[in-house]
Amino acid sequence: MTVSPRKVTVTIDVSGHAPRGCRVVSADLFVPTEVEADPVLWCCVPGGGMSRDYFDLDVAASVGPYSMARFAAERGHMVLTIDPPGVGQSDLPDDGYELTPRAVADVLHFVVTDTIQRLAVGEIPGVVPTEFGFTLGVGHSAGGLLVACQQGRHRTYGAVALLGFSNGGLPAVLTAEEVVFTNRPDDLVRALPEFVRTRFGDPLPQWSSARSGMVSSDGPADQIEAAMAKADTRLLALVGMTALVPGSIRPELDQIDVPTLVALGEDDIAGDIAALPGQLPACRDLTLFVLAGAGHNHNVADTRLDLWRRVLRWIDSVALPNVRR
Repeated sequence: MTVSPRKVTVTIDVSGHAPRGCRVVSADLFVPTEVEADPVLWCCVPGGGMSRDYFDLDVAASVGPYSMARFAAERGHMVLTIDPPGVGQSDLPDDGYELTPRAVADVLHFVVTDTIQRLAVGEIPGVVPTEFGFTLGVGHSAGGLLVACQQGRHRTYGAVALLGFSNGGLPAVLTAEEVVFTNRPDDLVRALPEFVRTRFGDPLPQWSSARSGMVSSDGPADQIEAAMAKADTRLLALVGMTALVPGSIRPELDQIDVPTLVALGEDDIAGDIAALPGQLPACRDLTLFVLAGAGHNHNVADTRLDLWRRVLRWIDSVALPNVRR
């Protein structure tokens, strides 16, 4: 019988590292019943309009496994799921327009490094002192954009898994004024506030992934939609707008040189997976994976276990040689 991992809620004081008004970021730490020597730490960032609950969906066990975080923790990994500032249970800033992708990525870097330091000295109640042999950044959709920005700016992780993300944007939904900023990332940063005001009307609008048409699953529709609705939260609109524009984080992607896994659903909205190698010119260890039968929200696809198992095999292949050096 598999013993379920413990979930420990963690709060991180980000005062002085986040936009004004954002003092605390909330996260959940999933702790295996037996922590191996030199464990891997997964740091998971949800997509636009979703909280960290996306990685631990509240679906009855009798229906099947819908928690990527628990799946990894049951296999000996430690998992940190994070609500970025403005999302879920994390604090809202005084001015939502300060939550640019780069600003959020900087906060995420602090959250991860601070948590690792606290774990090393046993400062998180109920968790024995733990040092990690390897850290993995996992981002879904706009969370993939944030993890990529974080890695490009800070080199936080030993490897990154970008799920449902590419820098190809969604040009078909852009206006004539927006599309001219394709592959002009620095100019786009300056234009973002006005684009967000026009398109969203609010830098932190309430969002719903459960009713977005991007949920498909083999499970009972009412339970799956309820679990996804529970993960609904505010959208980081400046991050979402950035994700729509092709080439919007090219400078950060140019810096990623760690092993990278890119996974898209077969019916994803993130474009052609064949374009990703050209978007990661410094990466010399790139794995591409297409999840059969999946749309954009992979963790509710009927093939979700194929993705979770693939990530586990991949991280073992890149982490163990580095841990054993």
